[in-house]
Amino acid sequence: MTKLNIADKSLIRQINTSAILQVIREKEPISRAEISKLTGLNPATVSNNVSNLIQMKIVREIGSGESSGGRKPVLLELNPKAFYIIGVDMGTTKVITAVTDIEGKIVKKVVMRFPKDRTVKVVIDIIKDSIYKVIEDSNVEVDKILGIGMGVHGLVDCDKGISIYAPAFDWHNIDIKKIFEDEFSVPVNIDNDARVMALGEKWFGRAKNASDFVCLNIGTAIGSGIYLNGELYRGSSFGAGEIGHINIVNRGPRCNCGNYGCLEVMASGPAIVDRFIERINCGEKSKVIDFVDGNLSDITGEIIFKAAIEGDELSKTILNETGRYIGLAVSVIINLLNPEMILIGGGVSKAGEFIFDAIKDTVFQKSMKHNVENTYIGPTGLGEDCGVIGAATLILKDIFKAPKLY
Repeated sequence: MTKLNIADKSLIRQINTSAILQVIREKEPISRAEISKLTGLNPATVSNNVSNLIQMKIVREIGSGESSGGRKPVLLELNPKAFYIIGVDMGTTKVITAVTDIEGKIVKKVVMRFPKDRTVKVVIDIIKDSIYKVIEDSNVEVDKILGIGMGVHGLVDCDKGISIYAPAFDWHNIDIKKIFEDEFSVPVNIDNDARVMALGEKWFGRAKNASDFVCLNIGTAIGSGIYLNGELYRGSSFGAGEIGHINIVNRGPRCNCGNYGCLEVMASGPAIVDRFIERINCGEKSKVIDFVDGNLSDITGEIIFKAAIEGDELSKTILNETGRYIGLAVSVIINLLNPEMILIGGGVSKAGEFIFDAIKDTVFQKSMKHNVENTYIGPTGLGEDCGVIGAATLILKDIFKAPKLY
């Protein structure tokens, strides 16, 4: 029989360690014997790997469990304060940066807005400043930070760590990974902002037990992250999930992508404001005008939502229309992919029932009954922290896959 070479043995140890660590994360507190049953690994292998994880301070013993007749088992759990991750959620108008522990819990978070002058240098410098600030404010020891995960607006080559195209900033082929690894001297992983939201929901949010789901990010722009068969789907050239550029209406406004009537120019935050102002200019009335003292340039999606809560008919109509536009796109997803869940996050999702009722009504009208009757449609479980926790998870998933590399 051919003996396994050193590389093969090392890979097997890595796989075993990863399997044990994942079980502890999902089932903690848990005993060594239970880990052995769940993974199929023999007790000696489990004991040896657990000892290594304890030595690395990723896992800790926390006392005894219930006895089934013999000695009480020693229970294990993750040691959440052993190491930390930085998550960066780069949107089109602001960056949210947080320090999280290895269980995805936020220790400290900061928000910085981008100015109108959004050159590459300006945006990069603000993101760097946000990272330095969150480290300082968190009081976490720098040598306990294992890496930086970044959710980046636009098309992203996550293998090379390059921002291929960020339309809001009109930048192309920016080597984000190199820039931030050179600055902070820790591993940096990046992906599209909507995909990291989906990743966060899979690890820590509403989609923990889902294998097939789609997470929509509806804010200043619109994108989506897609999970198929338990894996994040990126497409052949990292372009999967660009639902914001599905055509929704004929002869609609021109989109940044060059086409007309895309979902993004009908249902994003700025699109909601644009449609509202257009109706005001056509003579319709709304209490929003009183909220902004007649200054139309001060109207925001948040103000429209506030007016809807107070019964303003135009605001409710605009939000209902927005939900129907989103519902048209969601029905395409459901008919095409038949997912278990459609999760919706981003600023527009804060409009709650004013858009979700219309989304669901439209989806049930436009989707195949068989495909939609068991599909959950609702907000993300992590709320506004979905993106930044998902960004941190880009590093966490690598730690749980190969902890010794960190």
